[in-house]
Amino acid sequence: MTSGYLMAWLLPLFAGTGVCWLAAPARGHLSVRLAVSMGGGWIVGVLMAAWLARWTARTDTAHAFAHAAPWLVALGILAWAPNAVRLWRYGRSAVSGEGNRPSTRIARGFWWLLLALIVSRLLLVGDEAALRPVFPWDAWSTWALKPKAWLLLGQADTYVPMSDWLSDPQAPMRTTGAWNYPELLAWVQIWFASSAGDWNEPLVDVAWCGALAAFALAAYGYWRSLELSAGLAMGLVYALVSLPLIDAHIALAGYADLWIAVTLGLAMLAWSRWLIHREERQWGLAVALALCLPAIKLEGAIWLLEFLAMLMLDLLPARWRWRVVGGMVVVVLIGLSFGGFSLPIPGLGWTRLAWGSLTISSSAIYHLAWHPVGEAMLASLFTLPNWHLLWYVFPVLVAVRWRVLLHDHAARMLGGLVFLQFVFLFVLFFLTDAAMWAEDFTSANRLILHIVPSVFVFSAVLMRGALADTQPTQAAQGQTTGVADQ
Repeated sequence: MTSGYLMAWLLPLFAGTGVCWLAAPARGHLSVRLAVSMGGGWIVGVLMAAWLARWTARTDTAHAFAHAAPWLVALGILAWAPNAVRLWRYGRSAVSGEGNRPSTRIARGFWWLLLALIVSRLLLVGDEAALRPVFPWDAWSTWALKPKAWLLLGQADTYVPMSDWLSDPQAPMRTTGAWNYPELLAWVQIWFASSAGDWNEPLVDVAWCGALAAFALAAYGYWRSLELSAGLAMGLVYALVSLPLIDAHIALAGYADLWIAVTLGLAMLAWSRWLIHREERQWGLAVALALCLPAIKLEGAIWLLEFLAMLMLDLLPARWRWRVVGGMVVVVLIGLSFGGFSLPIPGLGWTRLAWGSLTISSSAIYHLAWHPVGEAMLASLFTLPNWHLLWYVFPVLVAVRWRVLLHDHAARMLGGLVFLQFVFLFVLFFLTDAAMWAEDFTSANRLILHIVPSVFVFSAVLMRGALADTQPTQAAQGQTTGVADQ
């Protein structure tokens, strides 16, 4: 391991932690704030590094780390400067260290046991990733193809359709079947590879383990800040980290799906803080993370659209929400009755919806018709060893805690977004040609993976006040149920 590669891990942590600490409230428990800021900060910092590498190193990809690192350091300093002022202004009250330990000896033992299981699981799957080059088919044929070619070439040549590439053989262009796929993940890989000095796939692959570990740390901190007990928060983290399909995406690293999942999940965590405590900076962090989704994978455009729709709905007065939803449904039906309509969607381009077809300019035409793939989907969710008991437990949890949905604004908004995410997956698999992905048990589970962290965030909010060391404060309850509905 070179010093440059080590700095490729530490600099995103420095800059991203500064950004996330700046987005945190002025006061809070030190351990909770560190978990939120360091976990979320590493993911934010890596995304910042990728954007900077894309901006500064297109003509010199072999030295992308050297080009982008000074800018990342500068952004980190800019983020930490106001943090230093806040720490000086509020003193010790800003970093109280109390309130994060389980209340009894048995609870503490359970907490440490779960932590040991989580760490051992991450070490195991991370070691698997470090043992081999990029292995899964789509990983090396799609997601690693561009960054590897760019790093070895020394420049980021444009990828175009096969017809354009054949029409001008002398132009500095390349082609692949996935020529139009987003490229932010490619720059994440270039960031780590260039820091190591060469295209070393095991060193790049370990970043997938880092992404899950960082999200687990951030999730624990966020859930503790939402007043879940230490044991319950750690139990949720273990349930997430131990899911077989997530572990497979680390041990066989290279797919973009895990990065979509943790980015969307971190946006959901930040939004949950906004919904419960109305912290404006958390709202801004959630939006910034959501805007990265289309740059990671094509489906990220849909997750962004749904996320922004629910964010806007949350900002409306309660009496206007159903009216706006009803009005949008009427407008869509009118548009369809007149032959369809087109909308520009970031990451997908112009998209046209009509009766019986969905046309995406950057992708393909999907014919809308019923596909009986229910048996395959049920097998993926309930019988194959992909998700443990997640899809058995989640509906039971919603049924048991249904009263929370009636009285908790945050739970309703998060639940509404999760519902929209399930609706999209249902339409995709049951009503379009993408049904083949469910029939052969391939991409269906990978797309479900995108929303699994969102499901856990929603579940955590549903469980607020259950099995807690302390009940949510009256102030927090008032913010949850009253502020947004006035």
